[in-house]
Amino acid sequence: MVETTRTSISSVINERAIDNLPVNGRNFLDFATLTPGVVRDPTRQGDLAVGGQKGTLNSLQVDGADNNNTFFGQSFGRTGTRPPYQFSEESVQEFQVNQNGFSAEFGRAGGAVINVVTKSGTNEWHGSAFEFFRDEALNSNTPVLTARGAKRPKSQINQFGGTIGGPIKRDRAFFFFAYDGQRSNIPNVVDPPNFFAQPASVRNLLLPFLDTYQIGRDQDVYMIKSDIRLNDSNQLVLRFNQQNFTGNNNENSGPLSVEEHSGNSIAKTTTFSGSLISTLTPVLINEIRFQFGRDREPGEANSDVTEARIQTGGGFLQLGRNNFSPRETTIKRAQFIDVVSYTRGKPNLKFGADLNFDRVFNFFPGLFSGQFTFNSYALFASNTPATFVQNFPGAGTTGGTTNPDLNEYGLFVQDDWRVSPKLTLNLGLRYDLQDLADPTVKNPSAALAAAGLDTTTPIRDGNNLAPRFGFSYAFDDKTVLRGGYGIFFGRTPAIMLGTAHSQNGIQVTGVSLNCALVPNPCPAYPNIFSAPPSAGGVNPSLYLFAKDYAQPYIQQGRLGIERELFANTSLSISYLYFRGVHISRTRDINLAPPVPTTVTDPAGLTFTVLRHPAARPIPGFARISLFESTADSRYNALAMELKRRFTRGFQFIAAYTLSDTSDNRPD
Repeated sequence: MVETTRTSISSVINERAIDNLPVNGRNFLDFATLTPGVVRDPTRQGDLAVGGQKGTLNSLQVDGADNNNTFFGQSFGRTGTRPPYQFSEESVQEFQVNQNGFSAEFGRAGGAVINVVTKSGTNEWHGSAFEFFRDEALNSNTPVLTARGAKRPKSQINQFGGTIGGPIKRDRAFFFFAYDGQRSNIPNVVDPPNFFAQPASVRNLLLPFLDTYQIGRDQDVYMIKSDIRLNDSNQLVLRFNQQNFTGNNNENSGPLSVEEHSGNSIAKTTTFSGSLISTLTPVLINEIRFQFGRDREPGEANSDVTEARIQTGGGFLQLGRNNFSPRETTIKRAQFIDVVSYTRGKPNLKFGADLNFDRVFNFFPGLFSGQFTFNSYALFASNTPATFVQNFPGAGTTGGTTNPDLNEYGLFVQDDWRVSPKLTLNLGLRYDLQDLADPTVKNPSAALAAAGLDTTTPIRDGNNLAPRFGFSYAFDDKTVLRGGYGIFFGRTPAIMLGTAHSQNGIQVTGVSLNCALVPNPCPAYPNIFSAPPSAGGVNPSLYLFAKDYAQPYIQQGRLGIERELFANTSLSISYLYFRGVHISRTRDINLAPPVPTTVTDPAGLTFTVLRHPAARPIPGFARISLFESTADSRYNALAMELKRRFTRGFQFIAAYTLSDTSDNRPD
């Protein structure tokens, strides 16, 4: 019940819990929040926050292979945001949440490493089938639709699938297959403020846009896995997983976004991975792992009409094509891992290499299709826009297309040393290098050069050595004291790199026009420019990396005790410490020092506040956003976990965490 040789703080969610606990949406990663120190990230939907760190600093490993989307800093398929999950709950054997102090074998994470093990076939035939269904019959109508006299809209969620596994050849080869499907339709009610106070002519113009529309999720997930005992010394495991997701009208939604302002979000992920475990001698084992994967995520647009934003007095009603679709981000991955384990006497030595190569295609044409802003319903009805903005691809450049590729190299050595029957030491050292593609478009501005700024500034941080130490001392077979400290380097998401590649003032240009000027410089709504006009160009905003940018890392520390209270039940109490160093954030450096400024509020009262002057110190540019590694964070927690393993038909985990966290606004 008490693992007397484990030094890290970790929790296991086993197959029985996954199979039997209810979870809304059937995403098995939701179970991670049952463990101490783990919550949903409050700033980005779908992410897990561990130790007060942002979700981009976690790592999801499936059967020992990297399952992270390195562009957005989330899992493959960006599950939990639009797609519900990439691996079916039915295909997961168990998973471990390493909250603090994981082995040097795992890197590229400063928060938690979540290790997932998928199911395998056995000598016995096993199968399952399931269906979960929800219908609008259990819902009440919304107040908005009730006021309009509209019927309760269709709202359905249907999840279904099954598994089968068994022998290919008894005692030699096995297979396991899982299928998981989801179909859902949830209504999106469009309800702009102050709409029914408008004249009938205005209402009649806009009513055709305000229909309630369906937001749907259509997903199919397949997994097939084979375990083959080649001979007494070699075991081969192969796994293929496919996710096909179409999120109907998932690109944009809400009460102020009409259907034509949305579009379908698509995710198609493919992973093929395997491992060959070879017993070379009685004391020497070699494991080779590989993975080939693709995460393709295009977003479609429902309309070609130029975007229009109408001020309602309670936000902007949005019509036409949204300003970021169509879009696409695709990652193609090749990963190779080799791990050697040597056990002789008290030391248990493990060392190896982890090589990961991602080729990234990113297409993001923000505002390329133009955007009109109208200051009221009436001004929209009279086609009197206030402003117009449009971006253009720079001549001779790739415009909104970038390739922020990355190569990752990891080397590690880990010694789990059983000093005595009571004392175990974990000594580890890991080296990580994230080689990011250099920005190539240089802005020739003399003002930039005079300020020491260069839009082709590369990321060069090659000294990322991460030592780790842990200990466990067993007073007896029921009580253990654990502790340790380590350094854990995280990733720089490629979305930062892609932004630096394109937002250099050359690759993307734009105009921002005041339509109230005479003569009116704006095109007539809904038209846009086919080429940049001679007037109206804006000072571009730049994004670039600081010359001293460094990879983020987290210092993790822990000290805890675990005691078996009675048979099959234990209590652990642990202190957890996380200190974020060189955490990335973005800062506008093109600001003059703030000066006292007198302002007047709507009631006529005057105040003196500090405000940056409108004039920019570096002329010719608006914001100059520098990607820095200057943020930090602190997290202290007392975590308690009471758990009982399955006995007499009953098991449980009960956790309580008292924590305090602070940071200076990493992003």
